[in-house]
Amino acid sequence: MSAEPAVRRTPPRWLVVALAVLLVVVVAGAVWAAVARSQPGDDVAGGAAPTGSGTTSGDATPDPSAPVVTPTIPAPGEPGGGATDDADPAAPFEPRTEDAVPLDRPAAFDSGVTAELVRVEAVAGEAEGPGEVAGPAVRVTVRLTNGTAAAVPLTSTVVNVYGGTDRAPAEPLSGPGAKPFTGTLEPGASATGVLVFNVPADQRDPLQVTVSYDPTVTTVLFEGTGPAA
Repeated sequence: MSAEPAVRRTPPRWLVVALAVLLVVVVAGAVWAAVARSQPGDDVAGGAAPTGSGTTSGDATPDPSAPVVTPTIPAPGEPGGGATDDADPAAPFEPRTEDAVPLDRPAAFDSGVTAELVRVEAVAGEAEGPGEVAGPAVRVTVRLTNGTAAAVPLTSTVVNVYGGTDRAPAEPLSGPGAKPFTGTLEPGASATGVLVFNVPADQRDPLQVTVSYDPTVTTVLFEGTGPAA
């Protein structure tokens, strides 16, 4: 009796698919490993890879033994150091009155111009302007001398009189003989102005007279006993 021929069996389809998937996974793993070894960060020089102890953390605690660096603050006058003691040219002028001088002495402004009271006399005041009241008055003759090298305008000249121990301001009057300052005072020249103020006889000791010709320079002050009625 003859033997039956052997039957060749075909592997199941699922087994073929599984082997194909396994082969793909193995190949992909080999490729990934090769690429990972070639990425930057590996030790190019062939030394040991850096360990985790060399990594700096964002919330690491500072070393208390490390020196403390104190920022240096620039001194005034250095770049970034703030203001200096030099006067600011843009700063506004602060009005200032010179020390008082006697009625019969000249007074000097800080600009080089001088003032003097040529005459201080008692007169009967005349009322011509609005609000003026006639009565006992003091007439003051003021002379200004330009000791500077430039012409000085006199249109801003202001003369005031204060009477008595309470320094009460005296009201200006129109006369008699009042002549306010006008025009311009040339270098070396002098100009005279006459002003009348209502000052009762009992308010003339002491008597103060202030003169200012420019709001950007100092004011001069005269003080003494005024004329009797």
